[in-house]
Amino acid sequence: MDDHNSQDSDSNANRSPIWHSLHLWQMQPVRDVLLGLGVFALILVAQRASVVTVPLMLAILLAYLFEPVIVWLMDRFLISRRTSVISIIAGLILFVAIPALIGSTYAVGQLVSFGTNTFQRIDNVNEALRLPEDEAIEYLQYTIDPQSTPSSVAEDPENTARSKADNWIWIHNQIRRSQTEGTTFGNTCNAAFDWIEQNRDQVATTAAGVGMGAVKSGLSLLGAAFGISFMLFVTVFFFFFTSTEWIGLQKFGTTLLPDKNRDRVIDLLVKFDRVISGFIRGRITIAFIQAIVFSIGFFLIGVPGAFILGPAVAILSIVPYLALIGVPIAVSLLWVQGYAGFRGELWWVIGAPTALYFLGQALDDYVWTPMIQGKSTGMDTPTILFASLAGGALFGVFGLLIAIPIAACVKILIQEVFWPRFKDWAEGRAADPLPIDD
Repeated sequence: MDDHNSQDSDSNANRSPIWHSLHLWQMQPVRDVLLGLGVFALILVAQRASVVTVPLMLAILLAYLFEPVIVWLMDRFLISRRTSVISIIAGLILFVAIPALIGSTYAVGQLVSFGTNTFQRIDNVNEALRLPEDEAIEYLQYTIDPQSTPSSVAEDPENTARSKADNWIWIHNQIRRSQTEGTTFGNTCNAAFDWIEQNRDQVATTAAGVGMGAVKSGLSLLGAAFGISFMLFVTVFFFFFTSTEWIGLQKFGTTLLPDKNRDRVIDLLVKFDRVISGFIRGRITIAFIQAIVFSIGFFLIGVPGAFILGPAVAILSIVPYLALIGVPIAVSLLWVQGYAGFRGELWWVIGAPTALYFLGQALDDYVWTPMIQGKSTGMDTPTILFASLAGGALFGVFGLLIAIPIAACVKILIQEVFWPRFKDWAEGRAADPLPIDD
C-alpha cells in the first residue's frame, strides 16, 4: 500500500503543471523569447559601450591570431608566456607601428605637395587661356621649364637687362592687368569688389562663420586622433592580459557549452577554427607582404602618395581581385601629376599601374597563397568572390572582412549537420529535414 502511494506521489511530481497555474515567465515559449530579448539587449549595451567593447573584441581576436606565434616563441627561446607576449607587442611597435607612422607622414606630405602643384597648374592654365596662342604656349612652357626665355620680351631693349625670372614676372603682371582693365572679366571683378564693399558686414559674418567651422573641424580632428590613440592603448592593454590568460579563457568557454552536445560542438568548433584561423592569419600575412610590394611598386613608377595607396590596395587584396580598384586611382594620379619624359607618356601612365597590379596578383595567386595560406577555406574562387560581394552588399566593409570565414563555416555546417539530416529525410529515416531535436 505504501509502495502504491509513493508511486502516485512520484507520478504527480513528474506531471507537468497546468498552464493556467503558471506564471508568465514560467512558460517555455515566453522564456525562449525572453532569452532572445536578453541577448539582443546585451548586444545593444555592447554597442553603446563600444569605446570599451571594440578594443576588447579586437584584443581577443589578436590574442587568437597570435597564439601560434606566442607558443612558438615559448618553445623556441624557452621563455614564459608573459615574456613572449611582451616581445610580440614590442615587435609590433618597432617593425609595424613606427614604420607605418613614418611612411604615412611622408605620404601625406607628398599628397599635399601633389595637391598644391595641381592647383598651381590649374591656375597657370587659366591664365594662359587669356593670352594669345603663341604667348600662351610660351607661358605654359615656362611653367614647366623656368629657364626658357619669352620671345615677346626677348627683342625688347628695355628687357635685356632683366633676368629671365624678372621677364616672366613682367609677363605675369601684364596678364593680371589685362584681366582687370577693359575686359568683361575685369568688369565682373570690379562689380564683385563693389558688392563686397557694400556688404562688408555680411562678408565679415560669413568669414567668421567659416573660421569657426574650420576651428570646429580642427578640434574634431584632434578629438578623433585622441580617440583612436586611446582605443589603441586600451587594445594593447587588453591584448596583454587576454594573451597571458588565453588557456584559462579557453577552459572557461568550454564550461559554457551544454553537456548534452559538448563533444559535437567542440568537434565543429575545431573545424571552424581550422578554417577561420587559416584564412585570417594567412590573408593578414599576405596583405602585409602585398602592402610592401605595392608601396614600393607605386613609389618606383611615380604614383603620388604611394605609401598610402599601397597599404590600401593590399587591404583590398584580402578579397580576391578587389585590388583592381587601385589601377584607375593610380592611373589618375599619374596623369594629373604630369611628369616629363617617359613617365608622362600615355603608355607608361596606363601600363605601369596595370603591370604592377598583375604582378602583385600573380605573386598572390602563385606564391603567397600556396606558400602561406594553402587551401584553408576549402572553397573555390567563384564561391569566395560571391561570398565577398554578398557580404559587402549586406554589411559594407565589415561584411567584406567576415564574409569568407562565415561562408566557410556555413559550408561545414551544411556538410556536417544539415546534409546528413536531409539525406535521412529524403530516404525516409527522418520525419523532416531540419536538424533539430524533437
